Amino acid sequence: MKKRLSGVRPFSVINQSVGLKLFLIIICSIVVLVSTLGVASYSISKSIIKKKVASASLQTIEQASDKLNFLFGVYESQSRQLMVDQELIGQLLAYNEPGLSTAGKNQLTNNIVERLNSIVAADKRLFSVRLVPKNLDKTKLLSSKGASSLNLTDDNHSWLSQVIEANGEVVYMPAQKKGLFDLNSEPTMMIGRLQKNLNNPEKEYIILFEVRDQALTDVLANISLAESSRIMLIGNDNNIAHIEDISLLESKSSLRIFDTGHGEEDRGSIFIKDEQSKTQLVVYKRNELSNWMVVGVAPVSELVQETSSIITVTIGIIIISALLSIAIGFFVLRMVGKPLQQLSSLMEEGEGGNLSVRTKFKGQDEIGKLGKSFNRMMEKISLLVTKTDGSAQHVFHTAFELSEVSEKTSEMAREVASAIEQIAKGAMELSIEAEREMTYAENIGLSMNKVIDFNSKMEESADQVYLISSQGTEYMNDLISKTNTTEELTSSMVGKVDRLKESTISIHKILEVLKTMTQQTNILSLNASIEAVRAGAAGKGFMVIANEIRNLSDQSKESIGIVQAITSDIRNEVEATVELLLTASPLLNEQIRSIKEAATIFDHVREKMDLFIEHNKSSISSIKELNQSQLILSESISNVSAVAEQSSAASEEVASITSEQLSSSEKLVGLSRKLEDLSQKLKESLKLFQTRNKESE
Repeated sequence: MKKRLSGVRPFSVINQSVGLKLFLIIICSIVVLVSTLGVASYSISKSIIKKKVASASLQTIEQASDKLNFLFGVYESQSRQLMVDQELIGQLLAYNEPGLSTAGKNQLTNNIVERLNSIVAADKRLFSVRLVPKNLDKTKLLSSKGASSLNLTDDNHSWLSQVIEANGEVVYMPAQKKGLFDLNSEPTMMIGRLQKNLNNPEKEYIILFEVRDQALTDVLANISLAESSRIMLIGNDNNIAHIEDISLLESKSSLRIFDTGHGEEDRGSIFIKDEQSKTQLVVYKRNELSNWMVVGVAPVSELVQETSSIITVTIGIIIISALLSIAIGFFVLRMVGKPLQQLSSLMEEGEGGNLSVRTKFKGQDEIGKLGKSFNRMMEKISLLVTKTDGSAQHVFHTAFELSEVSEKTSEMAREVASAIEQIAKGAMELSIEAEREMTYAENIGLSMNKVIDFNSKMEESADQVYLISSQGTEYMNDLISKTNTTEELTSSMVGKVDRLKESTISIHKILEVLKTMTQQTNILSLNASIEAVRAGAAGKGFMVIANEIRNLSDQSKESIGIVQAITSDIRNEVEATVELLLTASPLLNEQIRSIKEAATIFDHVREKMDLFIEHNKSSISSIKELNQSQLILSESISNVSAVAEQSSAASEEVASITSEQLSSSEKLVGLSRKLEDLSQKLKESLKLFQTRNKESE
């Protein structure tokens, strides 16, 4: 078998083996199901984590925006104070008077600068505070210590124009590497506001708070979305207003939030790809004071890093499921494929003529039943072949005997002529013998009628036995049902007795409580007696009551003792009843088993009686046929007697027929030989079938 399969393509091998098909189906179904479930779980968990992280990150960015609002609110408040400070407004008007003396001008300058210096000294986050004339006259610039002079360029001139156009509203300038005027030693951002003077618009000043960029970094220092996340501020023109990496200041942001339309929203989160095609989580919140976007950027790979364990576990589970499916496949291959392969091999041997092959399956499943059916089929075929072989041998012997008889008939035909003379005498004797045989045939007919009557009575008895066995089976089924009901009642009785036992335990506990109460009542009556004695004559009535209570307590104690004894007896009886019921339960189970076995025996008896009735019917049919044959034989004997009387007349004709009989006898010899050859060929054909094991032989 293995040599034949070695040259076949793998697909053909699989197509020819049920075990391999089941093996591959089990492996593929389990592995595909586990893989699909694992990948789906990974994708769903990753999506959920991304959503949760995006929501948590947005809350973090909102907290960062609130901190910036607090910082910016401080400087907006200070700028508002300077804007409405009448003393400062008066000093600035006096400072811009044309006829002011140099000493007075210096005095005003010192006062204003000292005030600005005090603001800067009080807040280390401030780099400087400037008061810039509206006309941008450098000679009239007033600034705190450390501030640079005006270095006007197109960019800062445009921004200062925006402050003037804001007409008293706060304007924010993004952080720059060297400040607004490109003269600082560190990055700073600018908060500007016009100090309005309706009476002297030409003498208005621009209040500039120059805040260190490090202050923004400190505010956002504790804000982190991931290990390599970034927090930045982006202006409406997509310029970076603040970022921890100073080299990126004054450049355009690569996030393009405003280009995608998300910049129109005040808050939100999006997933975008950076220049390296890596997915980034971007959460943003518009700052209420600066109108800048507070943006947080974090790689999604870091946010969902924990999900890598899910895919690792999934891969492990897939490997385990593959190994488990292989084990199950081998088990199925062993339990199904191997028995089918063995059965196929045995059937091939049976096809080759070996009818002695048998399966050795011991299971009770379909394969075991198939093996048993195969064994029964081979046994019946073996029996059929054995009977056919016996019939062939019988035909062979009959043909041989027929051949000998034919030869003898041929020889006898030659002697018929000499026997014609004796036919008359033999015919007379044959007539006498025919009459005797007629008597015997009549006796046989009477005997056959008796046998037919006996078989009819036997059939009636068999029907009665079959009916009784059917009634017995129904009775046994009814008895099984009643016994099952008895078992259920016994189980219910056991449960009720258990509850009665629990009730007696509860009564016992209540009696213990009552017993304790009687003891306490005795103690109370004793105390009452003592108090009555102390009270003297006034306590006599109380003494009588105490005695009555003591008597009542004693009677209760006796009653409780009696009830407790009765309860104990009931409890003992209940326990004995439970033991008897538990002892009776196995006996009931054994009785049910015996009844079921008896029902099985009745079924078996009924099956045997069915078979007996069929055989009896066949026997009656055969006897009737035999009786019919006996009648025909009687008629034949009568005819023989008549023929014997006519044989004398026919003797003359025998001579002429003898020659014809001789030629017919020769033909019969030829046919007998052909029948012998045919039986020999049939015997040779049956030799191909082996009906017994070689080992048993």
